[in-house]
Amino acid sequence: MRSPDQEDYADARVIARPDHTISRKDIDQDALRILYRLKKHGYEAYIVGGAVRDILRGEHPKDFDIATDASPWELKELFHNSRMVGRRFRIVHVYFGNKNIEVATLRRQVPTDTSDDDLYVEEDNAWGDVESDSFRRDFTINALFYDINDFSLIDYTGGVDDIEHKIIRSIGDPGVRFQEDPVRMLRAIKFAARFDFEIEEATRTAIKEHHADILKASTPRVTEELFRIIGQLHGDVGIKLLHEFGFIDVLWGEWLEVIGEDGFEQVLDFFARIQKEADEGRFYPLEFVAAGLFVPLLGTIDPLDNQYQKHASHLATEIRALGDVMDLPKRMTAAMMSLLRGQLYLLYFPHRKKNVQRFVNNPDFDWIWSYHDLAFGEVTELHSIQEVWLRAAENRTSVQAGWLDSRDSRDVFSFRGKTGGGRYRPDEERSIINKRRGGRRRRR
Repeated sequence: MRSPDQEDYADARVIARPDHTISRKDIDQDALRILYRLKKHGYEAYIVGGAVRDILRGEHPKDFDIATDASPWELKELFHNSRMVGRRFRIVHVYFGNKNIEVATLRRQVPTDTSDDDLYVEEDNAWGDVESDSFRRDFTINALFYDINDFSLIDYTGGVDDIEHKIIRSIGDPGVRFQEDPVRMLRAIKFAARFDFEIEEATRTAIKEHHADILKASTPRVTEELFRIIGQLHGDVGIKLLHEFGFIDVLWGEWLEVIGEDGFEQVLDFFARIQKEADEGRFYPLEFVAAGLFVPLLGTIDPLDNQYQKHASHLATEIRALGDVMDLPKRMTAAMMSLLRGQLYLLYFPHRKKNVQRFVNNPDFDWIWSYHDLAFGEVTELHSIQEVWLRAAENRTSVQAGWLDSRDSRDVFSFRGKTGGGRYRPDEERSIINKRRGGRRRRR
């Protein structure tokens, strides 16, 4: 329970405040309150991980995680607005209204028996210090500590240089680290795609060698990371990397078999369009983005066969079956089915004037149309159908737009149960028909 002197960091690169870009004005005010309270009571206190990484990259972090030498039980005594969570990692969430800030005790790496084929670590609650905590983290870019005591930046693993050179590098032997926790491999892909970083060669080789070990990790954790990859910026790059390293075959083999390689390219094209929209300031809910995984299921529909109900039923059955094997939350699956059934309606009923007028006034129409525009807007054979819907939509008295004005920060847990899990904030729960901005967009 003390603030260490810089000589305690003899093996670390300690960057003094004038020599780095992190300022207290970049840090969430509630996180600062926690840091100062810990310091006041004689504890070490650091901003760690992604928040430090993102500020150094010139971005504003979504979350601010804190590390300290106070134990979880001491934290509970110090912060009455807190709750202890986790089994594998016992941490404390300190609540400020709907927001929570994660505070974790400094840890050290749990020794593993490398002679055993199964290195998976079930628990990781051995307390440590800044040095040991640095080396138990997954990647160098996530092992940086901002010290509230003197505002210095502490780097034991070379993370500052790897951020500068845009490199994802595992800390320690990547083969061992990925067997200890296979989800780290998905996190490597997530960061590489999001930041446009390169995965360092030894780390890349270990992912290729151990990718099948992902089946040893808990399904909810794997699903969470998969949807962070596809729901973040540059989701198309993330999906490509998942396929390149073999995770699609291992985790979503049934889905890939149903859509085929041509369908996979169609999915990549949809996600590339999502990224282009984001570059232009238009964003979409997570369920809308995830529905892009099922664009290929619409490729064999013939609107001239006059069998809308049959195809709608078959489509719903297929999405529901794939959703089960892909561990998709039922609420998300239902939203995606609504979007895709809407695509069938657009194809089957443009010749029925009453159906057209009724459907364009449906609260979901703009989302359905945006999905259609992204997936099929450039299909020449559909232009005559599209013009019918566009003309009808232009005559509406109520105009809404099928996109958001900022990135949807929910994760897949938000669709499970009433409150979901993770960093869920109730005020961010939005159905697919809420929070529209701007005007309608015509077919490109």
